[in-house]
Amino acid sequence: MRDPALRKAGMNNASLSHPAWWLAMAAVGLCALLIRWYYLSHAVVDHPVRGDAIQYYAYAWNLVHHGTFSMAPPGSAQVLPDSFRDPVYPAFLAIWMYASADASSWYWHVLASQGLLGALTVVLLANAARGWLPDRWLIATGLLMAIWPHNVSINGYLLTETLYGFLCALAFVFLRLALRRASVGWMTAAGLAFGLAALTNAVLVPFAILLAIYMAVRKLSPRRLTMTLALSALLIPGCWSMRNMQLPADASSSGRALINLVQGSRPDYHSSFRAMADGDPEGLRTYRAIQHEADVAAANPREGLSRIGARMAGAPVRYLRWYLSKPALLWDWGIRIGQGDIYVYPTYASPFLRNPAFRILASLCWALNPLVMVLALAGCISLLWRGARKCPTSQAAALLLVYVTLVHSILQAEPRYAIPYRGFEILVAGLGLHVIIHWLLRQRRGDTAPAARGSREDPGEATRGG
Repeated sequence: MRDPALRKAGMNNASLSHPAWWLAMAAVGLCALLIRWYYLSHAVVDHPVRGDAIQYYAYAWNLVHHGTFSMAPPGSAQVLPDSFRDPVYPAFLAIWMYASADASSWYWHVLASQGLLGALTVVLLANAARGWLPDRWLIATGLLMAIWPHNVSINGYLLTETLYGFLCALAFVFLRLALRRASVGWMTAAGLAFGLAALTNAVLVPFAILLAIYMAVRKLSPRRLTMTLALSALLIPGCWSMRNMQLPADASSSGRALINLVQGSRPDYHSSFRAMADGDPEGLRTYRAIQHEADVAAANPREGLSRIGARMAGAPVRYLRWYLSKPALLWDWGIRIGQGDIYVYPTYASPFLRNPAFRILASLCWALNPLVMVLALAGCISLLWRGARKCPTSQAAALLLVYVTLVHSILQAEPRYAIPYRGFEILVAGLGLHVIIHWLLRQRRGDTAPAARGSREDPGEATRGG
């Protein structure tokens, strides 16, 4: 019989019946969809094709009208292929551009589809996490994912985060199925989904390989499955790389990575951007100096890295503090390079500003954000330090959070870049809270036995190791 204290605390690990689970998921998904629909039908983005969206639009336009992946401005006399941006999101825009009758309907089709993808992402992540936590805890975390303001507002921009987050969630659903059923077919689907996600945001390119190595070392799955994951995840990015090898190197994604490296090495980058946006001449001068350094690095990587090294050698303590602060900056609330708060571009009539219920939701989530960050850290430590063969997908999620935090701490740490991973953060935070509550209950009882199992164990994942 389960401990009464655990039952009283809501720790009963009994899962919901199959119909009850899917009914709950339908309710969570509908909640997520309605919130996004309401937001998208009220919020107005001022000049939505701006910033990064200018390039995504140009790529889509050239794909539709020239069959060429190029960021040349629409109507250019010469349209040359390049690889500066990753191809999946421009292709997504191009599909709607081709299928829509005019520019106005194209834009709204994109926003509506992103709202739907954002809602589906919530449902996919909750299903990928079955086995990490009791079902009722998963429903609660699913509702938090559904209402989290960043995950809602990002659907209103022509930016990669919504599609990228959906593909990451889809990859984890396939990964869970592959591990439960020891299925090469599902693992191939997981690898292909990781590959598509990596071609939406190149930050993810090495992740599937690292995950395969981690699962092999921890013996979380048979070797044939880890090999399948690594090879299938490389298939689509490998084909894209072969295409890029035939292009000049002056407009490649590697140059963009060097730009991000320079920007991320400057503690004054965000403040200079905001000062420049406010019309401050000193901020403009600082911003231009940073951009010049980034241009030098893109044109001559050795010279650029030499400049970064010399600058850091002149103030090592300052830069050490800066890099140690970047993980918290990544998972902070307010977007730095953009309008601020939860907005990337200037956005008017936002329900999170005008609707009292939405304002309360935003305030609650803002207050919870530091706690979610700390609990996610606790969850990552618990999973990666103590994790065994139970629920390998939860360890994969913790590894993802650690990986993207390290990468963005080296490159540029900006809360916008954390948005596709907010759902993973919330799930791992829920697991961290579950572990802490169990530990406190054991301390109260003076129990020195091994930690109580914090979630319903998925038989397939636990016994097969995959």
